[in-house]
Amino acid sequence: MTIQIRHNVFIRTNTIQSGRPSVWCIHGFADSGLAYKAVFDSPLCEVVNIYVVDLPGFGVSPLQPDFPSIKEQATLLSKIITEETTAQDRVNIVAHSLGGLIGTWICQSLKEKIHYYFNIEGNLTESDSYFSSKPLQFNSAKEFVTTFKNEIFEKAKTEERYQNYYSSLCFATPEGMWNWSLTSQEHIKANRCGTEFNALTCNTLYIWGDRDTPRETQKFLKENEIPNKLYQGMGHWHMIENASQLYTDILEKIKTV
Repeated sequence: MTIQIRHNVFIRTNTIQSGRPSVWCIHGFADSGLAYKAVFDSPLCEVVNIYVVDLPGFGVSPLQPDFPSIKEQATLLSKIITEETTAQDRVNIVAHSLGGLIGTWICQSLKEKIHYYFNIEGNLTESDSYFSSKPLQFNSAKEFVTTFKNEIFEKAKTEERYQNYYSSLCFATPEGMWNWSLTSQEHIKANRCGTEFNALTCNTLYIWGDRDTPRETQKFLKENEIPNKLYQGMGHWHMIENASQLYTDILEKIKTV
């Protein structure tokens, strides 16, 4: 693993090679690129350029006043991808949870460059914002973070996936979480996020498990005939709970299309 800093954004990479396709990994709400740590031990590393991003206000990337909203961060990352991949093959996006909004907007912006978009339990319906809408219940970012950290810490006592999430949560800035929550709401209402994802023209695959995916979202997938892959018994963090199978399957999709 190596490190790049572009436009003050921290990015983990493998050894970048000209002419290869790339895979860009986008974390979810209050998370960081640590959620994708296992990708660097996967078969993907042998054939594609890997980029794992800490978005502004998360992980070790500082907040950026010029890019406070979640959609503005999608614009920033689109710019970084464009600059970085001029001498590379096509771009593939992997996005998780609320980061799925960013993945969708990047695919809209860079549609001529995008080969495949893998949306891992990203927001399709209002029901998917079970974590990211929590700040709306509080009067300040500080008040929210204190309560949310306690909630996740209790879950982490018995579940490894929450231990990883709690580690990233401790690095996330209160303002970063607050901004993502508040500025994402208009895109979540009336399942607008799912409608936008369904309208993408690139290859897409929605990845989900039957432990945490809301019934409303399962219904949305079926009614809209969205290409999807169910991993039985898996929860929200497939990159942690099912990493080996997930990355093997993503590689096969990239190679066969």
